[in-house]
Amino acid sequence: MNTPSFYGIQGRQGQQGAALIVVLMLLIVVTLLGLASMRGAIMQERMAANTLARAAAFQAAEAGMREAELSVRDGTIAVAPTSGCSAGRCASPVVTATPPWDLNTFWTNTSSPGYRQGTALGSGPTAIQPRYVIEDYGMSTGGAAAGGQGVDGSKEPVESPPDQAVFRITSYASTPNGAQVMLQSLYRR
Repeated sequence: MNTPSFYGIQGRQGQQGAALIVVLMLLIVVTLLGLASMRGAIMQERMAANTLARAAAFQAAEAGMREAELSVRDGTIAVAPTSGCSAGRCASPVVTATPPWDLNTFWTNTSSPGYRQGTALGSGPTAIQPRYVIEDYGMSTGGAAAGGQGVDGSKEPVESPPDQAVFRITSYASTPNGAQVMLQSLYRR
C-alpha cells in the first residue's frame, strides 16, 4: 500500500512571504489610483461650481446693463456730476485719467457709492445685486463721438448718426463666492 505524501508541508517551509509583499504592493497601487481619481472628481466639482457662479454673475451684470439702458432710454437718469461719480452717473471721461469704475475700491464702497444698484437677482443670502454707472460721451456729430474716444479709451472713432447722445454703460456683478463680471456697452439715444 502506498502511503500518502504531503507536498504542502515542505513547500511552506521554503516560502519567504513573497505573496504578502506582492499583494501589499498591489494594494498600495490601487489606493493611489483611487486617491488620484477622487482628487480629479473634486477638481471637476470645483470647476463646475466656479462656472456656475461666473454664469450667475454674468446674468446679473447683463440685467444691470439692461436696467441702465432702460433708464437712459426713458430719460430717468440723474444729471451727470462735474467730476467723479454719483448715483450711477459719472462725469464725461477724460482720456488720460483712469476711469473711477476701474479702481479696486469703487464697486465695494458702500458708504458713498458712485454706482447705482440694480434689481437683485434671486433672494436671500444668494441674491446677486448688479451695480452700474453711466458715463456721458456727449452728442455725436455724425462722426466720432466724445472727441474720438472709443469704448476701450483708445482714439478709435465711435461712429454714430448725427445729434444722438452717446453713453458708456459699465455694469458689474459679483457672487457671494467671489465670481466677478464687468460688462460695458455704448448706448445711443
